[in-house]
Amino acid sequence: QSSTNQRTDQYGGSLENRARLLLEVTDAAIEVWGAGRVGVHLAPRADAHDMGDDNLAETFTYVASELGKRGIAFICSREKEGADSLGPQLKKAFGGAYIANERFTKDSANAWLAAGKADAVAFGIPFIANPDLPARLKADAPLNEPHPETFYGKGPVGYIDYPTLAL
Repeated sequence: QSSTNQRTDQYGGSLENRARLLLEVTDAAIEVWGAGRVGVHLAPRADAHDMGDDNLAETFTYVASELGKRGIAFICSREKEGADSLGPQLKKAFGGAYIANERFTKDSANAWLAAGKADAVAFGIPFIANPDLPARLKADAPLNEPHPETFYGKGPVGYIDYPTLAL
């Protein structure tokens, strides 16, 4: 991203140069496993640690297009649903399987799928708090509340102690 990549060599400066490392790593993975077994996770809205980009749409559409030319299995974009979402644009530029992720609910995920905005929707935090998430979604059962203060910690608290549905 333009705010953090301040390099002046072949990996910095222009959009093409800033994307070079990701594309070279992708090409190396394709050589080992084949394009059909490689996927890339993109995070257009990641802004931690001063990350950011002057033109998210241009940067990530370019990257999605280049990944599409390589015929990889999928791209997954961590970006919440919203009027300014790049998801549909990334899906079109990529031309292959697009997985949306970030703050989707059952209803919003189904709406995106029905509208063709994504080929699949992934759930992260809801899965941490609901080890039986598919069963809960199918049954329209309430979801457990996540406890973010336990994420990324040592030990089982917050990972294996959420209750499951009594079937």
